[in-house]
Amino acid sequence: MVEKRRDAGSFGKGNSWGPQNMSGRTFGGRYRLQNIVGTGGSGSVYLATDLSLDRQVAVKVLHTQLAQYPGFVERFQTEARIAASLTSSNTVRVFDWGVDDQAYLVTEYLGGGSLRSILDSGRTLSPSQILQITLEACRALDHAHAQGIIHRDLKPANLLFGQDGHLRIADFGLAAALADATQAEISNSGPQLDELGGLRGYVGTARYASPEQASGLTLGVKSDIYSLALCIVEASTGHLPFVENTVLGTLRAREGQDVPIPESLGALAPIVQKSGSANAEERPTAGELGRMLLDVANKMARPEPLPFVGPGEVGAAPLSGEEPLVPASVSSPPDRPTERMETVSVQPEPKQVNSSKPPRRFWINALIASFLVVGVTAVGAFLWESTKTESRTLPQLVGSSGDSARELIVALGWNVEERFDRLDNTVEGEVLATEPIGGTALEENETVVLVISLGAERVQIPIDLVGKSLPGAERLIQSAGLEVGEISYSYSETIEAGMIVDVLAPMTELPLGGSVDLLVSDGRVPVVIPIGLEGREVAEVEAALETLGLISRRIGVRDEFVPKGYVVAFEPPSQSSVRGGSEVEILVSTGPEPRPIPDVVGLSVDAAESRLAAAGFRSISIDGPSDGLITRQEPPGTALGLPETPIELISG
Repeated sequence: MVEKRRDAGSFGKGNSWGPQNMSGRTFGGRYRLQNIVGTGGSGSVYLATDLSLDRQVAVKVLHTQLAQYPGFVERFQTEARIAASLTSSNTVRVFDWGVDDQAYLVTEYLGGGSLRSILDSGRTLSPSQILQITLEACRALDHAHAQGIIHRDLKPANLLFGQDGHLRIADFGLAAALADATQAEISNSGPQLDELGGLRGYVGTARYASPEQASGLTLGVKSDIYSLALCIVEASTGHLPFVENTVLGTLRAREGQDVPIPESLGALAPIVQKSGSANAEERPTAGELGRMLLDVANKMARPEPLPFVGPGEVGAAPLSGEEPLVPASVSSPPDRPTERMETVSVQPEPKQVNSSKPPRRFWINALIASFLVVGVTAVGAFLWESTKTESRTLPQLVGSSGDSARELIVALGWNVEERFDRLDNTVEGEVLATEPIGGTALEENETVVLVISLGAERVQIPIDLVGKSLPGAERLIQSAGLEVGEISYSYSETIEAGMIVDVLAPMTELPLGGSVDLLVSDGRVPVVIPIGLEGREVAEVEAALETLGLISRRIGVRDEFVPKGYVVAFEPPSQSSVRGGSEVEILVSTGPEPRPIPDVVGLSVDAAESRLAAAGFRSISIDGPSDGLITRQEPPGTALGLPETPIELISG
């Protein structure tokens, strides 16, 4: 996609903020600018060559006047250093930065477009596609938030795609650096500040601001989560909530308001609803949000390929024609749209708008506050105005996307022939070589051969991992040329502890050496053996344990006092926590053990009763005088009996 450049007239004639084409200039003695691929409020983006490493990079050159503000250069370098410290594979890599009359930032070349470019093409994403990109956004935010780094300006134009199809987040820290320059300009703007509706100190793009940003409060990491929720809603519907006709109105519209959740999000709706809560305390962290998404992933269809639109942006301010949203007193002429806005650096403090002031000062304020994250497109990088000469020079296309290179070659009047090769450490769709090489002069209708990468060797994830033990799954994964990634645990009612429950991979194959995340069973949900079952009939107790998902095993024990068939105790004992499906031993009374009946013939009645009671017999009857001697007993003293056995004594 060729990014649209802004009309220089919108910057005001004669000022230093208009786009100046510096193609051919070398920054830092190393980065030679090629073609301008886009401009924004804070500068311009170029495709460039790193002369030291002979590779293509993207260079964002900030406007000259920004470097003149006190403290800007130091803050810019500090924030660039912070951004460069991020090592997540889902953040845009920052290679270098510096000041060479103008501040500049050097980043990796990306060729997959941005979420902004997808939405601007009229497309929306399915819930499965949104799940895919949001998971990767969570990884980037979780990595940054763990280091105390808040993005502050998350929006679709900052959600970029590499040529490998994976998402990367751009512009960590740049919004904060630009805010310093903005504050300096606003402080010197006098009455013109009223043209911004009296807003000071706000950092970020108003349309994606969190309620706490809109209120000028101190930001936490969960401010980024709210902005991400807004991006998700827009990706699903193509429309963004809370957009009013002014910056101030847009900011105020979301104060105390949860993000409205569309039905089109399906299973993702409850998760996005929590992320878009007006109360920051109710929002999940990036890590928690990622785990919530993984929990519903297996219930959703496999995502279709993302509808990438042209080469990727490596920057924040969209290059697709977004215009600042301004108050009515300084609105654009009727033929220019005003429903879009760019990054502004303001804080709510409403004041009366002074419509008598000229609008030019406002544009300077708004443009200083806006910023552009570097965008790179092979088509835009090399489509220059056709000359009338019969031959042209073939651009250096190695490293660009095959689609972009193909469009460029056709646009320049040549024919295209494609060959494909698989090469490790390359990205699928990347141009590996051209025949002839870049820099060769070609006549019209000549043929250019593009050698396009099929990517690194891809291997199939083993399909029979579920139900395997963790060591067994590790062996299968390693034998396939892959590695075991993150291991998570969850309870399972059907898969025993230590066995694989699921493979957490969005696709069935990965590049050689890729990581496979696994979900391992932690066994069934624990249950507690209830108290109060001792002394009940065994059948009743077995039914109660079965209801809890436990397996009963009877063990008979002799007991003097618990009737036969009643429960004496459990092993493990009552109130113990055990896994669902575990076996519990029920100690069941078999009654007392039979014992010899003492021979009491010849004893007095009192002595006979005492001897029988001492032996554990409790049912004794006397037939005859109580002061006589025992002449006979039934059963006799030679028999065995239980404590309940009736014993009759005859006295005479």
